[in-house]
Amino acid sequence: MSKTLIANRWSCRVATGVRLATAVVLAALSWFVAHPAASAQGQDGFYLRGDFGDSDALTVRGSIEGVDQPTRCDRLLYPDPAMIPRDPACSESASGVFATVAFDRGAETMTSATSLALGYTRGWVRLEAELNNTALGATSAPLLDAWRQAPEKVHEWSAVEQPRARISGFSVTDLFLNVHLDYNNSSRFTPFLGVGGGVSNVILVFDGLRVRRTLSDGFAPAGGVDPRAGTVIPAWQARAAGTVDTVSLPLAESTYGSNLIGGVAFEADDRFSIALRGRYARYRDVRKRGKWDLVRSHASVLADGTTPATFDLVLSGIVYYSASISFMYDL
Repeated sequence: MSKTLIANRWSCRVATGVRLATAVVLAALSWFVAHPAASAQGQDGFYLRGDFGDSDALTVRGSIEGVDQPTRCDRLLYPDPAMIPRDPACSESASGVFATVAFDRGAETMTSATSLALGYTRGWVRLEAELNNTALGATSAPLLDAWRQAPEKVHEWSAVEQPRARISGFSVTDLFLNVHLDYNNSSRFTPFLGVGGGVSNVILVFDGLRVRRTLSDGFAPAGGVDPRAGTVIPAWQARAAGTVDTVSLPLAESTYGSNLIGGVAFEADDRFSIALRGRYARYRDVRKRGKWDLVRSHASVLADGTTPATFDLVLSGIVYYSASISFMYDL
């Protein structure tokens, strides 16, 4: 990540924090002046709540499961069918995790956290039905080889354009039921804790890119020759040099999520409250079947030249935290 991108991201987060803090201070001061004798205790009944804030994702891990075969086995690289290898590695059909990625904490783009809830208060207990949307932006990370072909394929990839994966348009929409416990006291400020969960929809686009070295950069895959050795380079190796594997996979999958909530509410008058609210949420794994757009710069097929090069993308460790301002109105 470039220094300019880091600086822009940091400045955006600082600006967001300043705006949120300023809104809280101004709102609190205005209500203190206008309603000096407001009650410190809320009342039983229904209420509406709306939130606006910022969010950030923790590490999201991805794995790509499918069939992985040596580059030298690709029959589309051979002008002479008689030269196609027939060894067992080229007929490998077992599926396994052949690439992994760990997206670092933080996003490269702006994020947000918004929600709308209908709740009911009974004494110090509140029950809410909440529709929550959290935009987690975009981020990228190295795409690492795994499984049997990892030792030999690691030497194929370009050192200039190393294998990378990216998620963008990352958002989570929740329909949660939450239970809150309020700590009522003689002041206008009421701390609260909550827990809840429900169904969630994870939306993002997963992009992957793997670029092979050129012959001038020393492209020498398993079964090939060193281009710097002065020997004849096999036709398949020359054709594979500089080729790419690409994928762009939209994902919109349902899963289950849960969250922990905490904060403090300021009771402005008998009906209206403002709260600072923090949330920690986590989700079950999501899985999506996909297909490479290009494999070695040709059609998305396996080494036999006909079987589609499909895979399963599994995203795990989906966790985020958010901070927001809540506006609550008793009905």
